[in-house]
Amino acid sequence: MTVPSVLPRIALLLLFSISASGGELLAPYPVELPAPETATRLEWCLAASGFDVTRHEIQGAEIRIFASRGQDVRALLVSPRSPLASVVEWGPGAPEAHAPGSPDDLRACIDRGGAPVEVTAGEKFVACLRTRRDGREIRFSGLLVGAAGTIVSTAHDLDRVETVTVRLRDGRILSGRIVARDPLRDLTRIDLAEPVPGLPLEERGRNRLTPDEPVYSLGCADGGELRVREGRVGDSPRVSGGMPLWEVTMETIPGSSGGPAFDAAGNLAGLVKGRFRGTKDRGYLIPVGTILEFLGTVKRGR
Repeated sequence: MTVPSVLPRIALLLLFSISASGGELLAPYPVELPAPETATRLEWCLAASGFDVTRHEIQGAEIRIFASRGQDVRALLVSPRSPLASVVEWGPGAPEAHAPGSPDDLRACIDRGGAPVEVTAGEKFVACLRTRRDGREIRFSGLLVGAAGTIVSTAHDLDRVETVTVRLRDGRILSGRIVARDPLRDLTRIDLAEPVPGLPLEERGRNRLTPDEPVYSLGCADGGELRVREGRVGDSPRVSGGMPLWEVTMETIPGSSGGPAFDAAGNLAGLVKGRFRGTKDRGYLIPVGTILEFLGTVKRGR
């Protein structure tokens, strides 16, 4: 449980020093997120591991997090590096290398953004895609589906493009061939030259979502790192160009178009289409039904 801090600043500084006295602070861990969001992810991770969490924040400055679970007390310091980046410092980890609250575990929690493990299990189906058109590099994301080495992604910006470079989560870099584009549905099918297991779409897809339920997108940032973003489903599907879209309140980062969005149970909720112009946190998902219709019209290798 997170509770507001009522301790004076000097007491908080002392607690931080005492709790870290078992050893030196580990090397600062840089995070490409604003300090408040980084602190929120750390709080979620510690609370989910059974810690009682106290947070002390000074507007625009460092954030101190104190967590206790019986005799186990942790202190973390989150400092802003810039308006969009931060750094985390903490004391010695737990005896087990990946114990809840240890540095390794907290790094994983920051990276997955507090998403359920059922969601992050879908990381292995995400592909980071890159190509060039008219001298400009285009980076986007895709979802591996089926078992034959098929990727489905968005189609915008891909006219006159035939091949893409595909980076899989296991580090392999393969060449992919665009075999079909559907500008109306904004979907593209990309085939790999070798079989790569993907998401069983017909078993793990949801075509109907519930208003205000949480969804989690997995997409590749411009640097190729996988980022998780949490959002909420809007009241009802929107229609654009005659095609239905789920509206979501969710940050859509550059490079994440075409990446999957999952519900809390790890079922596919749709593909990230993009964001509404002029907004930062209003996005759209292409429904699973539209994806199935598209894939049903295209045979592999056509």
